[in-house]
Amino acid sequence: MTDKKFEFDLTQEQVELINTLIEREFQLADDMNEELYNGTKLIGLSSYLNYKLGFWKGREELMEVVDD
Repeated sequence: MTDKKFEFDLTQEQVELINTLIEREFQLADDMNEELYNGTKLIGLSSYLNYKLGFWKGREELMEVVDD
């Protein structure tokens, strides 16, 4: 079985909310002294979202027109 790929248009606030949820998942597992079952996937998701967010922020800054 192959993984399906989806494309979402997320706002910066939505990405930050997802990151907060991921952080809470890790904190909960740490508090309970348990190993997180899907920790590697969550770290990968967080990294991917933050990379994309940084990419679009940089692109937005490059596309700004500055009046002299």
